[in-house]
Amino acid sequence: MKISLSQLETLAEVAKRGSFSKGARALGISQPAVSQQLATLATALGLTLFSREAGRPALTEAGRMVVERARSLIADAETLLREAESYNAARSGRLDFAATRTIGTHLVPKLLAEFLRDRPEVEPRVRIANTQEVERLVLCGDLLFGLIEGTIDEPRLESHPFAHDRLRLIVAPQHPFAGRSSILAAELAGERFVSREPGSGTRDHGYDALRAAGVEPPIALELPSGEGIVRAVEAGLGIAILSELVVERAISLHRVVPVAIADLALERKFYVLVRHDRPLAPLAQAFITALLGEPGTKQSKGSRSTVRKHRGRRSGR
Repeated sequence: MKISLSQLETLAEVAKRGSFSKGARALGISQPAVSQQLATLATALGLTLFSREAGRPALTEAGRMVVERARSLIADAETLLREAESYNAARSGRLDFAATRTIGTHLVPKLLAEFLRDRPEVEPRVRIANTQEVERLVLCGDLLFGLIEGTIDEPRLESHPFAHDRLRLIVAPQHPFAGRSSILAAELAGERFVSREPGSGTRDHGYDALRAAGVEPPIALELPSGEGIVRAVEAGLGIAILSELVVERAISLHRVVPVAIADLALERKFYVLVRHDRPLAPLAQAFITALLGEPGTKQSKGSRSTVRKHRGRRSGR
């Protein structure tokens, strides 16, 4: 036989009031209903909860033990209800997602700061990986969503644009291109590139654009971080195409020089990646809604208010 929270609440109320009738009035039920609940509870526990003393119910030693435990369970249940309410309102819980290195390093801190400003009980957990790995984590269900560079061609996944980005060609200050405002893509044919690893959205998007212009970029060095690539370019080990987010500080400090490629479009978008067949937790949904700048939410700088589903196309990963 099972016991119920209602039975425990009845026991705690009768113990507090000192009588079945007062407990019944406080609970808004009849005295026979109180007696029935407590009798059922005593039978389920196999304990005698009350004795009669001077015509009044008095808790037995077993009854006092059960009341103490009942109050603890009732408090836990009330806490659970508050936590569930907060969870459903996207006010608490863990916000787990993955982001590419460019987005995770240069954009996520600001996005989280805005979102968490009035959500002190939310615990963010961000996994940093390249676009290919973020796609895998979302696809296999390890994470509910990810932030990536470029769209995907997996039918179980969908992507929504939330920000714009521009890739920049950077060279060392002593490089011959440094004195020019722009060049043509064909002039890059003999250059050596410092690059991110395969699976990086920055690498794929930039190099796909070069290949479309008839240039096969020779890679002199692969490094796992944008800052490492900037330092390699600064040292004269090659040139690179990186996100404007990654290179803006180095450009402002004159460590590297940006050079426009007149005949090459290097604009791209950042995307939220989700599985269309998997429901989002309220907290994840709230973050994505704020990220996309949908009506009724605070729109982050650079986010989009329109949501489009992208499938069957790859613009770089």
